[in-house]
Amino acid sequence: MSENLISAVIVDDEPLAIEGLKLRLQKIPEINVIGEAQDGDAAIALCQELEPDVLFIDLQLPGINGLEVVQAIQADVMPLVVFVSAHSEYAVDAFELNAIDYILKPANLGRLQQTIERIKERLSPHEREEEKFKLMRALGKTSGLPISELEEWLATDGPLPSALKQELVIKNSDNQRVFVPMHDINWIDAAGDYMCVHTSSENYIVRITMKKLTSQLDERIFQRIHKSTVVNIHRIKRIETLRNNQSIVDLGDNIKLKVSRNYNSAIQNIIDERGSS
Repeated sequence: MSENLISAVIVDDEPLAIEGLKLRLQKIPEINVIGEAQDGDAAIALCQELEPDVLFIDLQLPGINGLEVVQAIQADVMPLVVFVSAHSEYAVDAFELNAIDYILKPANLGRLQQTIERIKERLSPHEREEEKFKLMRALGKTSGLPISELEEWLATDGPLPSALKQELVIKNSDNQRVFVPMHDINWIDAAGDYMCVHTSSENYIVRITMKKLTSQLDERIFQRIHKSTVVNIHRIKRIETLRNNQSIVDLGDNIKLKVSRNYNSAIQNIIDERGSS
């Protein structure tokens, strides 16, 4: 916030609705409306240009809707979001996008003042530092990087660093190098000194040992389920328990992989984690 004013952008496809909301917000001293838009594409461009503290946005817009606008700007400069709508049935979807409030039209002054109090709390320096620490801690867990390194990255314009490789480099049958994103890999199995890397669109053969290959994989995503098999746990649709302390993981599309007894505890951990999420 600059000079203790909360900068706001209003997005609605009805000019009268924009004007009505703007007039009410002008009666709240802490708010400064700095921009208006009537469609989703203009809203995205305006948020990128003006970097407002808060975005008041309708759900029903020409082109992309309000929910899609918020999803589109998540990776850029993200303002606090207040959905203003004539329909209550989208509230759950809105709060899943971390909207700070959901106001039904027509928004009266008293209701808007309650929203502004929430915004002021969220924008307070103490609250922002707490949120920043929570985000950095979560990002540290998912990236495997220390918070100190993430803080250094935050001060730059560079891409997010990674403790692990994000691509697997494989030579195809034409001896060309192919860069396979790690998240595209469904599972990997071994055949002697060769590994078969399976994606949804293609299978690749690479000459590498299991030990060397698994050292490049994120163990939070890729789980070894057999001495010759590694699976992307996010691809697992079902887990079937068999006799003799064995299991089968079902990846869908008629792909079922056997889990050996030695790795059964790892599968139980996956079940426990999904059950608690």
